[in-house]
Parts: sequence; structure tokens; C-alpha cells
Amino acid sequence: MGLTEELGLDRQIDTVEHESLLNIVYTGTMIARASFRYFQGHKLTDAQFNVLMQLRYAGEKTLSQAVLGRRLVVNKADMTGIIDRLERQGLVRRQAHPEDRRVNMIEITEKGAQVAEELEPGYFEGVRQLMSGIPPAELKNLNGILERVRGNIRGILVSRPEKG
Repeated sequence: MGLTEELGLDRQIDTVEHESLLNIVYTGTMIARASFRYFQGHKLTDAQFNVLMQLRYAGEKTLSQAVLGRRLVVNKADMTGIIDRLERQGLVRRQAHPEDRRVNMIEITEKGAQVAEELEPGYFEGVRQLMSGIPPAELKNLNGILERVRGNIRGILVSRPEKG
């Protein structure tokens, strides 16, 4: 089913570029809904799970809060809230950087590692289901296209810096 029909639009989308952009946004929204549904049953958010996974596979099992924010594309205030909630659940702990006390280092706890390990298989099964029926070559092509879109976005952001 095409996007026009799926969204119940009264008329066709004017350009293929606009339709592609709307497809990306709408697909992202649907993925977020599916993700919410999976993690809701485990009293976590997708962002919290992503923090646990980043820490689980980090070489030293710790990362700075700033690095986590960059990797998850989360702003500083939101990252603080995500870490606060994980810390209250006993899944991570904050510690000051040994050389710079302004930097929070985040460490996964044993409980956090156990939760990540328990949820990881279900997460990857969900990924498999979402991407089923799409040949690997097409997925690689999709990845390349999305990388080019992100490159275009970076070019726009550089040429039009934020004001403030």
C-alpha cells in the first residue's frame, strides 16, 4: 500500500522527493511505536535500552554521558533524564571522571548487564521481523541512500548554522 493510501490523503503527494521524506518520517514513527510496545513490557524505553547496549559493548564498560548522548543522538538534558531513570532502577551508576570532575562517566551495573542480556535476543528478533522479506542487497542499497540523505542534512546544517 502506498503512503497516500496508508495515510488516507485526499490527493497524491506532489513530488517523489517529498513522498520519500514522508516515507522516512512515517516509517520512523512506526518503528518507534513497535519499539515502545516491546520495551514497555520491560519497564524501559528504547533510549534506556540503547544506553545499556552501548555500555554492555563498550571496551571498559563505561562511557561518558556526553559520548552516550552523541551516539544516541540525544541532547544533554534528555540524556541526563535517561541516566537518572536508569540509575534509580539500579541499572547504571554515575561516577566522576578521574581527571575531570565535570565529566560524568556512566558504568553499567551487574543488574543492568543482566537486563541487557535478557532483552537483546527479543530486540534482534524484532529487528529481524521488521526487516524480513527484504534481500540483503536491497538493505545495503537502503543504507547507502540514507547515508547520502544524512550527508545532505549535514551540508544544510553547516551552511545554515543554528542561531542562538
